[in-house]
Amino acid sequence: MKKFKILSLMLALILVVGSFAGCAKKEAVAAEQKRIEENKEMKKAIVVTSFGTSYADTRKVTIEAVEEKITKAFPDYEVRRAFTSDIIIKKLKERDNISVDTLQEALNKLKEEGFQQVIVQPLHIIAGAEYTDILEEVSQFNDGTFEKLVLGRPILTQQEDYEKAVKALKGQLPELTEGQAVVFMGHGTHHPANASYADLQSVMDKKGLNAYVGTVEGYPALEDVIKKLKKDKIKEVTLMPYMLVAGDHANNDMAGEEEDSWKTILKGEGFTVNTYLHGLGENAAYQDIYVEHVKDAIEGKGEVVPKKAVSVEKGAWQEGKKGLLVVSFGTSYADTRKVTIDAVEEKIAKAFPKYETRKAFTSDVIIKKLKDRDGILIDTPEEALKKMQEQEFEEVIVQPLHIMAGAEYNDLLDSVKKYEEKAFKKIVVGKPILDTPADHKVAVEALKAQLPKLNKDQAVVVMGHGTHHPSNASYACLQSMIDDEGLNVYVGTVEGYPTLEDVTQKLKKDNIKEVTLMPYMLVAGDHANNDMAGDEEDSWKTILKGDGFSVNTYLHGLGENKKYQDIYVDHAKKAIEGEEE
Repeated sequence: MKKFKILSLMLALILVVGSFAGCAKKEAVAAEQKRIEENKEMKKAIVVTSFGTSYADTRKVTIEAVEEKITKAFPDYEVRRAFTSDIIIKKLKERDNISVDTLQEALNKLKEEGFQQVIVQPLHIIAGAEYTDILEEVSQFNDGTFEKLVLGRPILTQQEDYEKAVKALKGQLPELTEGQAVVFMGHGTHHPANASYADLQSVMDKKGLNAYVGTVEGYPALEDVIKKLKKDKIKEVTLMPYMLVAGDHANNDMAGEEEDSWKTILKGEGFTVNTYLHGLGENAAYQDIYVEHVKDAIEGKGEVVPKKAVSVEKGAWQEGKKGLLVVSFGTSYADTRKVTIDAVEEKIAKAFPKYETRKAFTSDVIIKKLKDRDGILIDTPEEALKKMQEQEFEEVIVQPLHIMAGAEYNDLLDSVKKYEEKAFKKIVVGKPILDTPADHKVAVEALKAQLPKLNKDQAVVVMGHGTHHPSNASYACLQSMIDDEGLNVYVGTVEGYPTLEDVTQKLKKDNIKEVTLMPYMLVAGDHANNDMAGDEEDSWKTILKGDGFSVNTYLHGLGENKKYQDIYVDHAKKAIEGEEE
């Protein structure tokens, strides 16, 4: 009897547990089904944005072709179009009765129609001024309007993008024999992203393409390209646009019959000239790159869209109270700081006596170390600007001591943005060392002052920091201009491109036997002392010695070079005069 009761209890327990398990399973299935249904109802869109073109046939084989590929690749997304050119939008409306939205209009419509996830994919080539404007416009909607809002990359952004872009070009190149080459025409810009063209050229050279890159409005200019063509004994060239569409620049500036067209100028220089009037948007491999960039954006690997800037409250101003905030990453080495950061600040203070000069560091680690170890208090840029607002400064100039317009520089711009409208009557951010093509040329001239005398088999190798930010292309542009000057100087980076391996290959190719290592950084800090000149097996000095080179080291940052100090003073002067970011 007792055994029977125990068995009954066990059976009842099994039934109860089974009941709960069954309920749990049903609930899990129901939850998954609900999630699937909700996902089906979620409205998702991809906005494909470009400068646009008013030529219907060209639009069909470029912009529309890319849109069709994106639509096919992502059937769960509704694909919309936006142009950035108001002139083209107006022309299409008045001439053809075709309505195309601006990006702002397209995003507002998606907002009104209840879309939750939005990918904005630009068809731009480089992350230049237009791309920056797109990022700014998209950020205005990053206030909770959409559950997900991501901006895709243009063609040339990360270093691996350059490798893919060059590979994609191979399919449209003609077969070239000795004395023949392709010359690409890029648009060019005074934006820091102009350096992308030099980076593209660098990768083309690395991959062995007989191709040369020039620009209409930037560097390299056609004049620079012609010098290289003659040096390399090229006799015949094929001109190709390195642009999304073969529009006015391709048809007129490149292939036109006018005396100032590239075709006419090259013919006048004795070259045989062919033309290829097809934009990159017609290249199926480039269309695939855009599709891949959309995929990356969907998977969270797109451009980080900053939150919509919230302006600080209006400040009270004391008339004539002006400040000049000098911002750098910072260093905890007192001696190094004195001859670099402090030296630049002193020059700036002397040059602009009506401005109160202040210091800010971007590195929280260094700020903390100086406070804990030395009792020295240094503000972050945010803290410094807040104090200056509280102290009723009327005008503030922010001069970064950064080398290039990279991620840190962009973070600084974001910090300043909230103070632009109300906090001060005027606030301006000066340029870093490597910004426009003209700045690169000035930097090369300044570098000459610290170079030793070099024999044919001797060279200087400068170590830059490197970054995954698009501004890493600045190093390739710097190298290109160094080459233009005929200097035996090679540029490498710790964390970007060119790598030490790339530099070593060039050194061997050019029969260099002895190198002097120099940091291309504001201060000779940890990277210079350890990664460059250290005795560890992975330092540049050790690796180069292992490759058979004689190695010398120069442990002085650019901040010690008086000509570089003068560049920072000049950039502050231009910011004061209104050449602002």
